[in-house]
Amino acid sequence: MNQQRLTSVMKLHLRDKTSWFLTPWLIIAATFIINFIITLSLHTDETMHTGSIAAIFVYTFVAGVITIKETFSFALGLSIRRIDYFLGTAVTAIFVSCSSAIAITVLSLIEGATNGWGVRLNFFKIESFSDISIVGLIGIYLILLLHMYFLGFAISSLHRRYGRNAMYAFFATLFLLGSIGTYVFTRFGLWGGIFTWLIQHYLELFW
Repeated sequence: MNQQRLTSVMKLHLRDKTSWFLTPWLIIAATFIINFIITLSLHTDETMHTGSIAAIFVYTFVAGVITIKETFSFALGLSIRRIDYFLGTAVTAIFVSCSSAIAITVLSLIEGATNGWGVRLNFFKIESFSDISIVGLIGIYLILLLHMYFLGFAISSLHRRYGRNAMYAFFATLFLLGSIGTYVFTRFGLWGGIFTWLIQHYLELFW
């Protein structure tokens, strides 16, 4: 791995600060304002759960899809190797996702401390995560953001390398394997054991 080339890839990505930082949080801000106004106008004592924070995860997936289209050819033109491009992109994605995960966690804590911004609005806070530590929350959001980004990145890579027909074959195979796996896990009651195992190991890592 060439450190200079890896840094060059990171600079290549981060020069577009609008796409990496500004746009997703503008979307979140606009969605928050709309939900705040709606909740304020309802005059209800019930807590409003919106789920609109999912917008940043959807945006992260889209960002993963368009990354290759926007920067890959240019990076190759700078004589950057594919492995350096991938590693530089991965480090950039981790940095941005860490920043977003910390921001979401801090905002969810503020939301909890202010009783939902004074109007009982749960925008950033997820009720089922209430008993999880701050580090655990950051870890959950980080994992979800990275998963969405690299899912989009992988799909875009597959399309660029093998074309549209390969995409159809990939998703058809994925659907088939998913259907078989779902049937087997449901038929033999394996879901509970899998989720218990995942939760236990996650809590050991982040609690």
